[in-house]
Amino acid sequence: MSDNYPTDSGEVRKNGMHGVVSTGAGIGLLLFNSLLNIPVVGWILGGGLVVLGIMGLVGKNRTDKTTGALLMGAGVLGLASFLLKGFTGFILGIAGFGMIGYGVFNLFKFARGLKSRS
Repeated sequence: MSDNYPTDSGEVRKNGMHGVVSTGAGIGLLLFNSLLNIPVVGWILGGGLVVLGIMGLVGKNRTDKTTGALLMGAGVLGLASFLLKGFTGFILGIAGFGMIGYGVFNLFKFARGLKSRS
């Protein structure tokens, strides 16, 4: 029944932004997971993500802190992959597919919202 009423434009924009960013981040996590098999590149990327995560945690906004925590978590998993290859690869793969799923779900909500607004 609620499909008959127009959706708020702010909600539609939020769903679109969450969809694009989450899908892109999921693809990035899967790419990062595949690059961890290259020894030197994996160390550099893992350390870089930890540094970016720390910079995000210092930020003022809540979204900066959330993004920083996610980046730092991925970086720590990347650095830990040299000791626990199978476990960290599994966790990063599941996280990547989960973020892609969340992004596709939000893009579907975005498309439904656009349809209800027209």
